[in-house]
Amino acid sequence: MRIFLTRLTAASLAFYLLFGQRLTVAASTGGRGAVSLPEMMFLGLSALLWFTLKIRVDGPQAKGLFLSTVGPLFTLLVLLPFIGVLVGDYELRALYGFVVVLVPVSILVLGTAASRWQVDLRGPVFIAVVGQGVYGLGQLLARVGVMPAGLWSSALNWDAETQAAYSESYVISSRSTGLFVNPNEFGLWSVLAVIFGALYLQGRRRAIAIGLGTIGVFASQSRTAWLAFALLLLTMMVANLLRPRTAKLSLVAMALAAVTAGLVALFGGFSRLVEAGAVNRFNSGLGVLTGAGASEDANLSGRYVGWERANDFVKDYVFGTLGPPQLKFGGSIDNQFVSYYLQGGLLLVCAYVLALASPFIVLPRAIHQAWKLMLVAAALAIFSYTASPMDSPAASSLAWVCVILTVQSSLFRGSTLAKNDGAESADPETEPPPGVRIGRQL
Repeated sequence: MRIFLTRLTAASLAFYLLFGQRLTVAASTGGRGAVSLPEMMFLGLSALLWFTLKIRVDGPQAKGLFLSTVGPLFTLLVLLPFIGVLVGDYELRALYGFVVVLVPVSILVLGTAASRWQVDLRGPVFIAVVGQGVYGLGQLLARVGVMPAGLWSSALNWDAETQAAYSESYVISSRSTGLFVNPNEFGLWSVLAVIFGALYLQGRRRAIAIGLGTIGVFASQSRTAWLAFALLLLTMMVANLLRPRTAKLSLVAMALAAVTAGLVALFGGFSRLVEAGAVNRFNSGLGVLTGAGASEDANLSGRYVGWERANDFVKDYVFGTLGPPQLKFGGSIDNQFVSYYLQGGLLLVCAYVLALASPFIVLPRAIHQAWKLMLVAAALAIFSYTASPMDSPAASSLAWVCVILTVQSSLFRGSTLAKNDGAESADPETEPPPGVRIGRQL
């Protein structure tokens, strides 16, 4: 029964990652405009799993890691909206904002149960990566005319209806959104999918996840995703070239990629797949980076205006808005740091910075291969400048999956090395599958 419940919850996670923004009911829920049915299903099953298995955080090490990483952030994100409702500034519906904490905590619960009962979470998550990537690819092929219009017409109508459920004026058809609503969320998901595939999968699954994630980054036309992907690719290339065991393989892979790109260009493939809108967004984004065209980019200029307005807006709130700032601000903020500053002042911003910096400062001393989480944190930090990744729990869920897989692998390795202390056969580089049993260490 416990194994079945764990597998059912893992399946509900995949279902949520795929259709979390597609299967909704209209409601005024703190600015989101809809309640996600798959989200409620996953949270409900995770709560049932929690009480059934009596999962709890045991041991000073686990508690210390929580308090020195995401603990302060999660605590404030729960406490501030609650205070906002108590003092009368927000309606009870604002408490729906708790979901940004409940989703990662539920993934932690599921990961702990999966490790106890040897259920591999990578399978269900991989299905979600494939589903999102294939749908985003379909949107791209339909836009450039490779796929017959009639074949994709139903999906196009579904996209428009879903976006209208969140906002009547919010309909985007010129960029791939995957099964999300916002193309920038799909860009975030795609970057995290590349990290997940490269670091936590093997064989064909790794190649498929990286390939679909790369296509998603391109098709979303999110310039922040392009920047994060470029920096991620550069970092991984340099790291591989510095390691003798992988340097030759990396050079071969780059050579094959160059040959493939050359063949595609020779037969006119790029002119068919590269959209004019993507080229324009790339050129305007490049102009912003070089300082030559920031004022000409209407999208980014609008963000600057919004951030300046937010700076004036926060002066009316001594302790911040407490609840979701979008409700009082009356618009999208598109900057996680600014959004948290509006909601909880410097205290909430510092808690978020602590969470992002913990893989660089706290975790290397306690978690084996914390460098994997450094890549995840760096991606979230880049997106936080022009988006609010924490306010999209479905799109950022892959980050928490990476966290739980890395922590579980480290705890298993620590217990294994302790049992084999002094044994010459112990291999410090050996990592078990993330679904192995680690007992009650979380």
